[in-house]
Formats: sequence, structure tokens, C-alpha cells
Amino acid sequence: MQILVMRHGEAEPQHTHDAERRLTAFGKQQATAQGQWLKSQGWQPDALWVSTYLRAQQTADAVVRALDASPKRLVLNELIPDGDVEAVADLVAGSNDIERLLIVSHMPLVSYLVEKLVPGAVPLAFATAQIVVIDINEGKAEVSLRQLSSVD
Repeated sequence: MQILVMRHGEAEPQHTHDAERRLTAFGKQQATAQGQWLKSQGWQPDALWVSTYLRAQQTADAVVRALDASPKRLVLNELIPDGDVEAVADLVAGSNDIERLLIVSHMPLVSYLVEKLVPGAVPLAFATAQIVVIDINEGKAEVSLRQLSSVD
């Protein structure tokens, strides 16, 4: 299984409820660039898990559009910024039918998730639109790539 853990693109400052924050024009550009980069690598997700928050939804939409992909989409409340990393890790562990999974979420959850899935990994402070690739082979997980947005 290969898991791409991605933080949403740059979002507007908080004026209303945090869940309603939208991507900035730059955030949309970041998400699209990451999708184009993934496409150039020949990577296509089988499944997409995304936070209920608007900026994560917009990021996921831009990435999938750039990939010209239509993965099975699952919107999870567990993927909000202070979501339940244990629950997400359990979902990953029970997803043996997925080969390539894209998870779009927020800080600090993305950092905690990488640490949970790859014990001993150095906790990361994800930049906006950053992707961390985790390969799980025969039960062993390792971080294989850290891709910053190509428009930063």
C-alpha cells in the first residue's frame, strides 16, 4: 500500500468558522501543481480520504482534477485538524483493498498521522500543500518521499 498524506493548500485568514475557510488563489495553485506533479509521476489514487473542512475539500478537488482521476472518495470527520489519529490509523490498517490512498487533511493531524503510521519518524511540520509518501510493505511502513509544493 502507498499512502500520500497531504496538507491542504494555503487558506484565507479565519474570518468565520474555521471549517469554512477557503483556499486562496495561491492555495488553489499549490493544489493544482501537486496534482500535476503526481500525474507526471504516473501516480493515480484508488481512494481519496478528505476532511470535512472546505479548504481540504477544495484541495482534494484541485488535485483530482489535475490528475484527471476519479478515486473512491470518503469524507471523514476524523481528518479535521484535531481529529482522531488513532481512528484514521485503524481505518488505514483495515483498508487492505486499497493500493494507493490519498489523504487530504490539516496540521497537526497530518504530522501525528505520519508519526503514527511510521513509528520512529521525525514529526513533521507540514507546509501548505506538502505531501509525504508512505510505503507499507509486508507490514513495515517507511517514509519514501517528502514533496513540497512546486510553487512555494
